Amino acid sequence: MDATRHNIMAKVERLLDKHPICDQCLGRQFAWLSTDTTNAHRGQSLKLALSMSADEHLKHEDKETGERLLISLAENGMFNPAKQLCEKNKFGFQVIDHCYLCTLGSEGIFERIPRIVQRVQDAISSVEFTTFLVGSSPDPILVEKQDELRANFELLDAETLKSDFNRELGKELARVLDREVDFERPDLVVFYDMVKDHVELRINPVFIFGRYNKLERGIPQSRWDCGECNGRGCDSCGGTGRKYQDSVSEYIGIPAKDALHGSKFKVHAAGREDIDVLMLGNGRPFVIEISKPTIRKPNLEKLAALINEHAKGKVEVTGLAISTRKRFQQLKSESSENVKEYQAIIQTEEEFAEEDLVKAVERLAGVTIEQRTPNRVAHRRSDLVRKKQVNEVKLKKIESKKIDGFFRVQGGTYVKELVSGDEGRTSPSLTEVLGTSCICILLDVVGIHSRQTDHNL
Repeated sequence: MDATRHNIMAKVERLLDKHPICDQCLGRQFAWLSTDTTNAHRGQSLKLALSMSADEHLKHEDKETGERLLISLAENGMFNPAKQLCEKNKFGFQVIDHCYLCTLGSEGIFERIPRIVQRVQDAISSVEFTTFLVGSSPDPILVEKQDELRANFELLDAETLKSDFNRELGKELARVLDREVDFERPDLVVFYDMVKDHVELRINPVFIFGRYNKLERGIPQSRWDCGECNGRGCDSCGGTGRKYQDSVSEYIGIPAKDALHGSKFKVHAAGREDIDVLMLGNGRPFVIEISKPTIRKPNLEKLAALINEHAKGKVEVTGLAISTRKRFQQLKSESSENVKEYQAIIQTEEEFAEEDLVKAVERLAGVTIEQRTPNRVAHRRSDLVRKKQVNEVKLKKIESKKIDGFFRVQGGTYVKELVSGDEGRTSPSLTEVLGTSCICILLDVVGIHSRQTDHNL
């Protein structure tokens, strides 16, 4: 224990003999020792202990050592008790007021904190948040000095300037703003650039979970630009740049973005329905991500009403709830695990008997089908063979060459191809087992059943 103490104090002596170092930066060199204190207090305590040792040397007639230590503390330590002892003993010393490890220009980086806090206060006046985190980019010259010091003096318990500064700024912001620090999911990140002396507010997105129903055909899930001009506007699209003039995402996203005063939006859904397919039943789960919102706690009932009014009966949302990034990531991963239900009107090429439908149900229900990427999406999907479970099939003849079909299948199943066979790329298919060409002329999603997941994750 004595050897360790001597080693620490020997390092302190060497450090102050070489460089002017403030209390904060001296304490930081031993930050992981006796951690239940501040770096400033730790540094001041080390200087006090060294000053006491110097005074002891003076009183026991080792004037040379005492004088050397006190002058080092008064000059490079900038330590007032040592200055007073020097004056009392008539030891001359140079007045130094800058720290080797944290001074930029003529100012210590920690001395900037009150000014930074004031700038943050001015900038957040219109921003709604309850939690925050501090980040920074340190000056590379100061980082190099710290690294050099650690190597030259074997400072194995030192903390980085960035970590020390972030904590001190965070403590002062928490006190002044009366907000809590959140290291996992802060509403706001206060980022400070030491070189540019610039404060940036990085507002984290708001995520809202919900379910949507699409009540009109011909609406794509996301914006669909004109293929001829790639959205620039041409004769083919009438100058709009759009192949379709609206989308489910925009019906949901535009009112949500405006309500939260955000900069942009993105809708993440659990799968997608084709443009000519309705989304009925309990609705498709989605999470909308609003970037840089200045409002984080909207009235979700009013927001749902606003979205539904904006969509004019084409799209409706229900069950809105504040959520997280993790939830929309789960939506993507769970999409192929969900069970989805479809109602279809099927046209056959040839006549069929009721018993043919009974046999077809027996051949398809409860089986695993193999689906190669359909021809209609091969231009944008990898050419793979996917195995999908068909849980339940119901087929009912409604008129000549026409079937009312119900399919309960694993998420990611291409139901149109389950019916048509897609020139043999899906097997078995209704076309294959019924022995006549079958085509979906109308298809609706009537249910999506996912495992119970907390959207607040």
